[in-house]
Amino acid sequence: MNSGSERIRLLADLLTISRVLLAFLLAVIGWARGAEGLPLAVAVLLISWFTDLIDGPLARCVPATPPSWIGRHDAEADLATSLGVAAYLSFSGYLPSWLAVALVVLILGVWFLHSHQLAWPLYAVPYAILAVVAFGAAPVWGRIMVGYLFGTLVLRYRRLATEFLPEFFHAVATLRGKRPPRS
Repeated sequence: MNSGSERIRLLADLLTISRVLLAFLLAVIGWARGAEGLPLAVAVLLISWFTDLIDGPLARCVPATPPSWIGRHDAEADLATSLGVAAYLSFSGYLPSWLAVALVVLILGVWFLHSHQLAWPLYAVPYAILAVVAFGAAPVWGRIMVGYLFGTLVLRYRRLATEFLPEFFHAVATLRGKRPPRS
């Protein structure tokens, strides 16, 4: 791998690692700032989502190399982000602790006991709760979240339709004991 490719791979890996650090930061914001930290928490989440949007394409532009160890664990960074939002919601008082713990246990249970793909919709639950909270307490931030998600959906529609949805439906089919052929 040449020097330019190594730098691109390193940047992609650093962006992935940053999501894990930002997930911890979300929890700290909830613990230290509580409900007052809502705009900051949404901003941190948006930064995290942006790193997720660009780390994969960066890593894929390094030709003919397998993903790095960090690249192979991108899904864990996504998981950390969702759990970081759940921690923020709990520590800030927007979500009862028992409900946050139940949500985390459910997400981790599906993640470890069945599949990462089947846990994907569960990742969205903390995001949806945060969006509802933001619309009520900081409407501009709620609109920014929804706008970002809509823009990302438009930009990533092809990958969603050809990769993520088929993987999710394959995971659902395995729940019923059917194993459809992988394309």
